[in-house]
Amino acid sequence: MGFMNSYKRLDNLCRDMNGVGVTGYIDDMKNEPKGSFCVLGWQADFNQLRKYRHIRNRIAHENDVDEAQVCSDRDIAWLENFYQRIIKQTDPLALCYKATRPPLTERRIQRPNEQKNPVAETRTDTGKNTGTDSGAESIIACMFVVLAIVIVFILCYR
Repeated sequence: MGFMNSYKRLDNLCRDMNGVGVTGYIDDMKNEPKGSFCVLGWQADFNQLRKYRHIRNRIAHENDVDEAQVCSDRDIAWLENFYQRIIKQTDPLALCYKATRPPLTERRIQRPNEQKNPVAETRTDTGKNTGTDSGAESIIACMFVVLAIVIVFILCYR
């Protein structure tokens, strides 16, 4: 029962992470559009997980299917290795997350004892912020840059 024990162990770990199990991990990989672009071996891991889920389903649900007929020690070793990769956060989803999200030091984290900016939180009757809006400032800055490029272009080609 080496394969089933290894699979159940991995499934329980995935369930702790996503509430579903290996199927949830596979679905998370399927729904990550940047995965295969930012993680080497993404598709191979995805295919292996689907293969092992299928083997597990055959063992659990089909009559007269024996573990020894459908899997080998290499399959068990792969499951155990993947389990360790999740623990060490070197699995595909963890690597993709690290590659596509900025490091924690670059993200603005508001601590519980920090006061929010009361000006930014004040709203008018229309529901718009009365404080500074970084999104609006970014749009204005982009428009200024585009306008400057157009003016330079016009002056160069007169």
